[in-house]
Amino acid sequence: MLREIKSFKGKSASDKDAGDINDFLRSVLVEVAAENYRQSMYEAMALASDSEDKYDLDPPLRANERVMSGLFATAISRVALRSRTEVRIDRPERDSTVDALEGDGGEESGSRTKNGRVDFLAWYGNRVIGIELKMANMNCESPQMGSIARRWKTAVDQAKDVQTCLRSRQQEDSRRYPAPASIALMVIVGKRNISTKSIDDMVNKDTAEMEERSQKALAALDPRPTFMASYTFPSEFRAISLRRNGREASVDGRAMYTPFVWFIAKPAVKSS
Repeated sequence: MLREIKSFKGKSASDKDAGDINDFLRSVLVEVAAENYRQSMYEAMALASDSEDKYDLDPPLRANERVMSGLFATAISRVALRSRTEVRIDRPERDSTVDALEGDGGEESGSRTKNGRVDFLAWYGNRVIGIELKMANMNCESPQMGSIARRWKTAVDQAKDVQTCLRSRQQEDSRRYPAPASIALMVIVGKRNISTKSIDDMVNKDTAEMEERSQKALAALDPRPTFMASYTFPSEFRAISLRRNGREASVDGRAMYTPFVWFIAKPAVKSS
């Protein structure tokens, strides 16, 4: 189940003429959840007759950041009129006033620059949207914000750089870069290493209290997220085998339990 807890506010974010950022992100997350479920179902059916381990599944929404990035690329391509991944950004080393956004193979702007990338660039309605995606893990029962807070701040800062780039490019080519916006988006996977003997107890346990604790912790991040949504995994896909480097780890009697995933976001636009 996908639930929206908090949405973007402000005229810039909800501009229907240009393209509502809330509508864009909601549509993307619906596609992410649907694609994750589709792939999980196909994997479960494909392995049903061959695998003795019923927990040997690898849903993309719980994989590493690169795999998850592919999941979002698929979702964004279904929602946006057109989209691109890993678009180049040039950041001046000494002058932070103007950044240049270039496609692959483009010429550098300025003599001293540092190259970077924006994860996704999407054209939605009459708006171009840059998305900086980050992923982190969180103990679902006892959430700690240390590394999450650092990665979140990095995502927000990078989204600001992308917004500066897009505004600069809009001045040069307003038809290709209309009404630019940039979003810092972070996926937080709630999980816990448990004994396979306790899986049934965990599945039957009410996750509302765990979700509420994690929600309060995430809502208090600095900068504060202005969009929050959660996805509760179907009970049959909450427990999977432990994995290392993308492969099943041979740890007898243990599994990774994931009851929910959080999505938090903040646009680099002025909002109330």
